[in-house]
Amino acid sequence: MKIPRIPVKLLIVAAFLFGILAVAPKLFGINDAGQRTVIQYLNGTLYVKFSPGWYAPWFGSTVKYNDIITFDFDKTEAEGDAATIDQKGIAVRYQDGGTGTVYGKSRYSLPGDEPTMIKLHKAFRSNIGVAQKLIKAVTEEGENLTAGLMTSEEAYATKRGIFTQWSHSQIAFGKFQTELKQITTKDEATGKTVVKTVPEIKYGDDGRPLQFTSDLKKYGIDVSGYQITDWGFEPKTLAQIATKREATMAIITAKANAERAKQDAITAEEQGKANVMTAKYEKEVEKQKAIVDAEKVKQVAVIQAKQMVDVAAQQKLEAEQKKLAAAEYKQEQTFRGEGDATYKRLVIEADGALSQKLATYESVMGYFAREFGKQKWVPEVQMGASATGQNSNEAANLINLLTAKTLQDLGLDMSIKSE
Repeated sequence: MKIPRIPVKLLIVAAFLFGILAVAPKLFGINDAGQRTVIQYLNGTLYVKFSPGWYAPWFGSTVKYNDIITFDFDKTEAEGDAATIDQKGIAVRYQDGGTGTVYGKSRYSLPGDEPTMIKLHKAFRSNIGVAQKLIKAVTEEGENLTAGLMTSEEAYATKRGIFTQWSHSQIAFGKFQTELKQITTKDEATGKTVVKTVPEIKYGDDGRPLQFTSDLKKYGIDVSGYQITDWGFEPKTLAQIATKREATMAIITAKANAERAKQDAITAEEQGKANVMTAKYEKEVEKQKAIVDAEKVKQVAVIQAKQMVDVAAQQKLEAEQKKLAAAEYKQEQTFRGEGDATYKRLVIEADGALSQKLATYESVMGYFAREFGKQKWVPEVQMGASATGQNSNEAANLINLLTAKTLQDLGLDMSIKSE
């Protein structure tokens, strides 16, 4: 079978296209979002492409860096390339010799200016170099230096927040300057007093910790995120902490019980005092009530007495008023009697009491007439002829005599005087 001959021109075009494809990566490149590219040209000049887009390396070399480098040292495994560095915890040793593991996550932002980025590139040459040789080393050192400033028991119980604060500060801003100091403690195993030399943080005049220059700051790297999620301690440390905690709890319980007993005694005493005071005040209440009742009776008696006095005074006033009224009445009657007497006297003087005398005369004579009328002046048996005449004369004489006496007593003159 005869193979067809390829035209020379076609071969030339194909060779040209192949050559273009072969040299294209040396002529053009693309910087992705979230990355920066360091370009080294053939003459040795370095250039950093920060923004997303294309660039022309012109046959120079390129190295890509992530804008953010992450270091996951928690208990879980990162999925895919979610973390630049992924490991399970950072091993640390505490001041008392106990070992443990610190778990957490941290994020680091690479510098945003070209000179600092070129300086970082010259020192570590790659993204993984920055992550492993700088960031990982600084982070692990910061965790261990912080652990060396406290005992495992303190990290477990009382200084977790301080551990996070100190470790973040040493990683981001530099290691603390420390000095060795001797402290006297009691050995829990032997019960003897021992002297230990431990590191302590040095502080400036402003009260802030003195720190060395941070390796991250030298290369413009900022800690943009940091957290500790958990702590792990060796079984021996945990057992020691548990034993001590149980002993401490027993002491606390005993103290609590003693305090409770003491408090119960105080409560009982106070309750007794309260009962005494209650009884005292109950009696005081009864006393006050009796005083109030007596005062009430007294006030009522005073009011009643005052009312009686007022009634007596009122009665006295009324009696005086009646006395005055009686006096006025007496005076009125006296004046009226005197007036009537004067009137009658004047009337009598005016006519000689003629009317009265006549009335008296009429009354007396009428009485005489009625009485004489009851007498039998004519005898039922006459013994002689002159008896009738004599009796008649005697009656007439008697009447005349009485009449004359009455007139005389009354001072009446019944004769008619001539002019």
